[in-house]
Amino acid sequence: MTIASPSPKLGLALGSGAARGLAHIGVLKVLDEAKIPVDIITGTSIGALIGAMYAAGVPVAQMEDVALTIDWRKMASLLDPVLPTSSLTDSRKLVAFIAELLPAREFKDLQQTLAVTATDINTGEAIIIKQGDLLEALQASLAFPGIFSPVRFGQRFLVDGGLCNPIPTNVARNLGAERIIGVCTIPAVKKQTPETFLPGRHGDATNISRWRKLFSARTIEQAFRSALGQEPETILEEDSGQLKAPNIFRVCAQSVAIMENLINELHISQNPQDLIIRPTFDGITLLEFHRAEEIIAAGESSAREALPEIEYLLHPA
Repeated sequence: MTIASPSPKLGLALGSGAARGLAHIGVLKVLDEAKIPVDIITGTSIGALIGAMYAAGVPVAQMEDVALTIDWRKMASLLDPVLPTSSLTDSRKLVAFIAELLPAREFKDLQQTLAVTATDINTGEAIIIKQGDLLEALQASLAFPGIFSPVRFGQRFLVDGGLCNPIPTNVARNLGAERIIGVCTIPAVKKQTPETFLPGRHGDATNISRWRKLFSARTIEQAFRSALGQEPETILEEDSGQLKAPNIFRVCAQSVAIMENLINELHISQNPQDLIIRPTFDGITLLEFHRAEEIIAAGESSAREALPEIEYLLHPA
């Protein structure tokens, strides 16, 4: 009698991507339905959060329900505006919200092996966190530069892991994964031509007034809501009414997206993985969390298309 060989250990690397990272929920949904066992999970930024929820045993249906029913406009109230030094907001309220979703507080409480990545803002090193306080690790991995304050972690200050490792496939390999699936939710950044330069005045009273307005608590919340697509942008408009600079949340998000896109392509080419799932998004921007239904559907669709390849990875003919 022939005894079937055990399936190789499967590692799932969930990448960064802000709102687009909600596509990870769609991917996990398909894996669950197909009864594909995930042994090791690694995550960066929003991928770290969703990976942690999955490793803690939170049902995928519950994750989807939260993403679809939450009032993303009210999420702005979870941000504490701070005097602009290292960031615009503090993430403590956001972490408290995450704590309500997670039934685990430490890595040792998880049902599956998990590692999350962050970036040392002083040295640029990629930091891998796989033990200790889970919420602290997630806070560090989610600390989007410029928007959230860096997180004190021992003798380091950590920010979003996507700056160094947008899809931590290599981390999954180091943890013992024999087959690795990476989920990339960072589409190519479209270049605009011709370049647009924004004229403006420097040093006059109007400009000073605009900066004071920009860093007021109310305006920070308004900018965040605008970036979520819930309110029209009214910040830093050009006098002509035709040309308008993006608000500060969009500037931070797009700046990081440009860097992560280049780093991401480099990592994909240099770090071997067995399969990359890359959902296609129809014009969905980094901060459009209110389009969760479309984003999750995109992840689900791409995972279903890849299902035959996934099955072959685990059970080659």
